[in-house]
Amino acid sequence: IIEGIYQATKDSQENLEAMRELEKLSGQIDKIVDAIANVAIQISMLAVTGAVEAARAGEYGKGFAVVSSDIQNLASDAAQNAEQIKDLVKAIQDQILFVRSDLAEIADNSLTEAEKARSTAENLDRAEQDMSKVLRGSEEIRSAAEEIVTAVSQAKTGIDQIATAAEEAKTATAQAAAAAKQQAQGAEELAAAIEEIASTADELQNG
Repeated sequence: IIEGIYQATKDSQENLEAMRELEKLSGQIDKIVDAIANVAIQISMLAVTGAVEAARAGEYGKGFAVVSSDIQNLASDAAQNAEQIKDLVKAIQDQILFVRSDLAEIADNSLTEAEKARSTAENLDRAEQDMSKVLRGSEEIRSAAEEIVTAVSQAKTGIDQIATAAEEAKTATAQAAAAAKQQAQGAEELAAAIEEIASTADELQNG
């Protein structure tokens, strides 16, 4: 799109340059028409002078008088045609100025729009790059979150294992305490039995 706008701007500038050349050409045509008109006027004046001289010549100048009259008419027609051409050239020059002004405005506007489009494209590129960075950052955050979840899960597993081990240790301790209690009772019973045997032995000796 931007290349198309730049191409349109280039085309407008080329058309503008063509209008300038056409304006110069019309100016040259205008000068040529002025020269033709001046020549026609001079020829007409010469024809008038010739007619006067022919009139003075009387009978001998009648033929030249006719030629002078024809020349004067032709010069007059040439002057009128030159004036009409001059008017047409003037109208063309006015149109050229009008078109050139429009082309200049179009070229300026196209260039401005092209610059705006280029700036917009650059802003869009930067926005895309920033969005890519955001997406990459979001991916990193997501990965970090997954790692945290995994770590928490592992920690929970470890805590569960510790709790299980503690429960097992508590059970083992309780069993050891019960066994120790039983051993103590057995020792007391054994001590009582020994004491009873000793007492019996004393009685047997004294008896």
